[in-house]
Amino acid sequence: MKLIQSLLLGIFFLFLIWIFYWALFSPKEDISQRIHKTIKEQEKHADLSYKKVTFEEISSNEKYWQLEAESAIINKDTGIATLKDTTGTFFRSGREVLRFRSPAALWDMKKKEIYLDQPLGYDISSEKEALSSSQKKGKASLFNFNPGFEKRNKYWFRAKNLSWRMLDQKIFCDGGIVVKKGNITGYANSLIGDVEFNEVKLNGLPHVEISDPKNATIYISAESFELKRKDNSLMAYGSPTITWKEALVVAQTATYLQSKQILSLSENIVVTYKDIWASSNLADYQTKDQTVLLTGNARAKQGSNDLQSDKIMVSLKDNKISLLGGSTINIIEEGTNEPTDTN
Repeated sequence: MKLIQSLLLGIFFLFLIWIFYWALFSPKEDISQRIHKTIKEQEKHADLSYKKVTFEEISSNEKYWQLEAESAIINKDTGIATLKDTTGTFFRSGREVLRFRSPAALWDMKKKEIYLDQPLGYDISSEKEALSSSQKKGKASLFNFNPGFEKRNKYWFRAKNLSWRMLDQKIFCDGGIVVKKGNITGYANSLIGDVEFNEVKLNGLPHVEISDPKNATIYISAESFELKRKDNSLMAYGSPTITWKEALVVAQTATYLQSKQILSLSENIVVTYKDIWASSNLADYQTKDQTVLLTGNARAKQGSNDLQSDKIMVSLKDNKISLLGGSTINIIEEGTNEPTDTN
């Protein structure tokens, strides 16, 4: 049993490494390549060219964005404007919420879409942190959010590419994503969020790490993740798998409440660790002390003992099970196959 569990964990970690490598290095035409390709084509077929120009999008008296460029070229037939040395701002309800700098940009006037090459972005109060981070180059796009314990909703990012479209007013980035928020680090192949990054979705073979200086790292893989910054929660969808050392926890959904350091699990929960097996419909995983409280048809086995209770506490650190509330214990005594019931 232990050998099979170790092999499964080894395969899982190798899979995570392969996922991240594939997301970063798999060949594909990205937004940056498209921008530079379009710039070269525009230079051959330019209808209008500008120096130090400003563009903006206003609809129903609401301003959505503003772009300022050192130079720009417009092709009337394609309805595309290419810009160099660009600074800009995204707005929400008349407020400046996101500022950015980008060496090159593309504005599709017909589709009402914007594409940015290697943008550096930040909220109004985080310009200093963003500019200092721009000195550190990496292969992945890095999005850095404050841990969530400050009143101001601070963030900055250094991305390989970024796009925005009027249709849903969402920001999109792909090609190797790293998201950091306090003790949470997420990895994915694509990111979608609003212009304030209040809600951020990670797709494309994502996984998340929850770190603690006093404990081993917790790893979570799922079909997708959603980071909700206002309530400091991270939701995992699509049968998330959670690992800590040799422990394996599976469920249908999982929500990490960052301020409480709790993973709230639901439906078809199974915990396996060394000689412990436990299951329930609901569970709270305390990531600080590595305990899992199972409720709702909670059952557990340790060795030859079969346990059932209103609540079952599994301590992963201590390799121990505690029964809380009304319980039933079936103990298989040595030398016999007959169970002994204890209520």
